[in-house]
Amino acid sequence: MRAPVPGLPVVGQAVVGLAVLMAAGCGGTVPPPDEDRLPVKIGAIISQTGVYAMLGDDMETAMRLYLDDHGGRLGGRAAELVVADDGGGSEQARKEARRLIDDVSVDVLTGLIASPVAVSVVDEAAGGTPVVVANAGSDELDGPNVFRVSYTNRAHGSAAGRYAAERYGRRGAVLMASDYSAGVETLDGFAEGYGAEPLKRILTPHGRVTDLKPYLDQIPPEAGLLFAFYAGGEAVAFARTFKQLGYDTRIELLACMNLTDEDVLRAIGPDAEGITSVGMYSPALDNPDNAAFVARWRARTGANPSAVALQSWDALRLIDAALARGGDLTHALGEVGELAGPRGTFRLDAAHNPVQNWYARQYQNGVNRVIATIPP
Repeated sequence: MRAPVPGLPVVGQAVVGLAVLMAAGCGGTVPPPDEDRLPVKIGAIISQTGVYAMLGDDMETAMRLYLDDHGGRLGGRAAELVVADDGGGSEQARKEARRLIDDVSVDVLTGLIASPVAVSVVDEAAGGTPVVVANAGSDELDGPNVFRVSYTNRAHGSAAGRYAAERYGRRGAVLMASDYSAGVETLDGFAEGYGAEPLKRILTPHGRVTDLKPYLDQIPPEAGLLFAFYAGGEAVAFARTFKQLGYDTRIELLACMNLTDEDVLRAIGPDAEGITSVGMYSPALDNPDNAAFVARWRARTGANPSAVALQSWDALRLIDAALARGGDLTHALGEVGELAGPRGTFRLDAAHNPVQNWYARQYQNGVNRVIATIPP
C-alpha cells in the first residue's frame, strides 16, 4: 500500500494514486528526465599502449585537467570521461568505438592520435555519433558528424613548405617520412607549399625500422634541405640517429611539429637542440590564454605542454562550447564559430577543419621558441 504523503488531504492522496494507476494501465510512462540534466558521456579513444603511448599520456592528462578546471562539467552538465585504449591499431580502435557507442551510449567520441585509428573510428560512427578529432591529421577524415581541432596533414605540410621556400630557398629538398597516411600526406603538402619537386622522397616502413642509417644514407650529396615527418617513438629514433651520425653538420633539417613536440622532446633530450620545426602551437606563444594554460599544465605535470595536450584541451573546449548552445550536439559543434585560446584564434571551415596560424619553432634550451608566424 502506498504510504501517505505528509500534508496532503486524503482525497488528494487518492487522486495522486489514481493518476499513477491510470498511467500504468493505459501504457503511459512517467516523463523521462530532461536530457540536458543528464550527465554527458565523452568517449575518448586514446593510445595507452603501443608506439604512441607517450602521446596518449598527454592527451588523457589534458582532458582530465580541463574537466577538473571546470568542476567536472561541460556546457553546464555533469560530464564523464570514458577512456578506451586503441593500442595504436585501427581494428582495436574500431571495436572500442562500437563498444562505446552501443554499450556505454556515449554522446560524443574524441581522442584519436593516429590517422589510421581515426579513419576506422569515423567509419564506425558512420554519420551518427559526433566525432571530435583531437590529433589525427588524415586528409580523408570528413563527414557531417566529424570535427577536427588539430590540422590536416596536407595543411601541416603546406605550411612547412611555404616556410621552407621563404627561409631556405628552393635549393633541392629531400623529403623523409614514416610510410603511412600521415607521413605521405604531409610530404605531399610540403611539395605543394614548397612549389618545386623534391630531389628525392625517402619512406621508411611504419613502426618496423630499428636502424635509420641506411635510409639517411640515401640523401643525395647535393641536397640542401631535409624535411622529415616522424611521431612518437619513431620521432625519438630519428632525432637521435640524425644527430649522432653527424647529419646535422651535413644538411639543414626542417621537421614536422610531431618530431619535436614537447612530449617526445623529453625522450630525445639534448639531441633535439637547435632543430627547427613547423607546428600550430608552442608553449612559448605570447598571449594571456597560453600563459594561463602553460602555468596550469606545469602545476599538474612539472613540464611544458605539448601540441597534443593543447589539442586535447581544445577538443573538450569545443565540446563544452557546443553543449552550452543546447540542442542537437552535432549541429551545435558546427555552429560554435571562432575560439580564442592558447594557440591564438581559430575557427572550423566548411569541412570542419581548423583555419589557424602556423608557427616556425626552434628548440633552444628546453623550449620550442617561436621564430616566425605562418598565416593560414
